[in-house]
Amino acid sequence: MEIDNIELTKEKETLFIPLYAKALDYQSKRPALNDKTAYDIINSSNYDFSKYKSGNKNILIIRPKHIDNWIYDFIKKYHNVTVLNIGCGMDARINRINPQSSVNWYDVDFPEVIALRKNYFPERDRYYTIGTSITEDNWYRKAPNNYPTIIVAEGVFEYLTEDEIKTLFKRLFDYFPKGEIIFDIISSFAANAGKKKLKETTGAEHKWAVDNTAEIDKYNRKLKRINDLSIFESPCVKNMNMEIKIFCKIASAINKYKNMLRLLRYEYS
Repeated sequence: MEIDNIELTKEKETLFIPLYAKALDYQSKRPALNDKTAYDIINSSNYDFSKYKSGNKNILIIRPKHIDNWIYDFIKKYHNVTVLNIGCGMDARINRINPQSSVNWYDVDFPEVIALRKNYFPERDRYYTIGTSITEDNWYRKAPNNYPTIIVAEGVFEYLTEDEIKTLFKRLFDYFPKGEIIFDIISSFAANAGKKKLKETTGAEHKWAVDNTAEIDKYNRKLKRINDLSIFESPCVKNMNMEIKIFCKIASAINKYKNMLRLLRYEYS
């Protein structure tokens, strides 16, 4: 089954944007993410990616690279863990991390997306998928809660409302007693700047933007923020080409650009 035979709309269709960026990175002289799976998916389909060609796609490589590193840290710390990768899209994180046998891995997304993933991601030991909207209740109970759990939401929460995020946090933290949660946020400036282009290409819209990360600390009493950084100041920038390094240096010097996209990491217990 090819990508162009799948009808994905609005926030579901946005998964093709980072997928295309990863495929371009793989073809570069010095790939930072080196995601061959993304390249293979793009080249095995007839889907028209031309509408995603504008903009600096290298920026979309920094985010998954940094999040991968945080996941490595968590697995190294606890060994026997559960990874809950929500809103996984067509991301090949399971292949990039290639976790040890002590890791339970769950990729979660809409049923249509999970159906598409199954054409490209073979079954493997302790790897599972859950097809659901994450705003539904009880889907997370398919994962064990007797291990430290890292919850990963990359490019996901901006498509939910604040109330939906608070409800999701309560459900997850009530069920999983201990672990970490990693996600990214966009500022209101970023949401407004990209609103028209996002609507034109996918029909999706950003529903949640954050200008003060301290507000998120109040969403749930179990949250303890341990990392909060601009994507432009990620250590992973050093692995990018010179053009991106210069771009990030300039962006990080101007507050409204620096805070457009931030990466957050919390402990919860």
